[in-house]
Amino acid sequence: MISVEDAAQIVLDNTKALEPRKIDIKESLGFYLAKDVVSDMDMPPFNRSAMDGYAVIAGDVASPPAKLKVIETITAGMQPECCVEAGKAAKIMTGAIVPEGADSVIMVEDTEPVCNGTNVKVLKDIKKGKNIALMGEDMRKGQVVLKARKKIRPQEVGVLASVGVKEVDVFRKPSIGIISTGDELIEIGEELKPGKIRNSNSYSLAAQAMRVVDDVEIIGIAADNKETITSMIKSGLEKDALILSGGVSMGDYDFVGEVLKELGVEVFFEKVALRPGKPTVFGKHNNTLLFALPGNPVATFVTFELFVLPAIRKMMGSEKCESPLIKAAIEIDYKAKKKRREFRPACVRQNSSGLTVAPVEWHGSADLLSTTNANCLIVVPENLEKFEKGQMVDVMLLDDPF
Repeated sequence: MISVEDAAQIVLDNTKALEPRKIDIKESLGFYLAKDVVSDMDMPPFNRSAMDGYAVIAGDVASPPAKLKVIETITAGMQPECCVEAGKAAKIMTGAIVPEGADSVIMVEDTEPVCNGTNVKVLKDIKKGKNIALMGEDMRKGQVVLKARKKIRPQEVGVLASVGVKEVDVFRKPSIGIISTGDELIEIGEELKPGKIRNSNSYSLAAQAMRVVDDVEIIGIAADNKETITSMIKSGLEKDALILSGGVSMGDYDFVGEVLKELGVEVFFEKVALRPGKPTVFGKHNNTLLFALPGNPVATFVTFELFVLPAIRKMMGSEKCESPLIKAAIEIDYKAKKKRREFRPACVRQNSSGLTVAPVEWHGSADLLSTTNANCLIVVPENLEKFEKGQMVDVMLLDDPF
């Protein structure tokens, strides 16, 4: 049995980013850049007015009020025709090119039109350079504006468009296969007979994966016999990652570990010092990552977050793969179970004193309903006797921050 840290590191050490591909910018959200993105222009491409107002020479309005002659009106997208000289101003709109000669833009709120707008009275002084976005102050031509392995969010999409990137180089997202094992499992639409339970793990696992990838296939339910399990795993090994739930404990009909070895899967670990989720298996077959997770739903959920999700992120090209921990004050005294590290479903909230967290009521690793009241997992270290109310604890958020 190995530690959670060692298990997580082994997974990442045996995972690599998938091959790059080109996709249209409109489809790029959520992918990771495979190459640096370089600007093909200065931004702004000219000295740009940041306000509606008047382009002026700051020295002309040093002793307000000052009356200036309006020589032209400049709208966004047009080329100025005149040069601003002493005693003159140009009416200008936000985003327009600042004309030659002007060194600042006075806001329209600080002016009054005179003589039907042919002149303007400036009511306040202004510092040189005020309200002008200078050419190239945001980015320069040839500058790396987005680095490889950066996740593409809406703001990155906007930058890509700004620098003329219509097709972007990204790492491919992995394909995921999911198999649940157990004679007790039935599909959602089947009659619920004594001794049977519905196959919830496949659907919760698929939903966890689909937060970050699109190609997720629920392959099906494998009965508790070696032939069926072998056949379904063989089909799943065509995926970039295959996730199994159930059949990894020590029961007479838990065949998954045996089948993996017979198929030539290189198994790196089979047990982790973890609660819930001790019987967790990780292996690799050619380029396919294989995770065999415990069958109890909360254990399945937790081990996906700890081991599968970081691997998916790395395959997608992310450099930050593991979910970060935050600190919160625990709201109650909490007695730990010791020996293995525990990841306890909990709810973190913001109040006047900062972040606090409380465990949700649950009845063990089969109680999936309890997790619907949780938005995080409290990390309870090994060999800890208890947390005292108000003590700062590590918390892993369940919403994806990458």
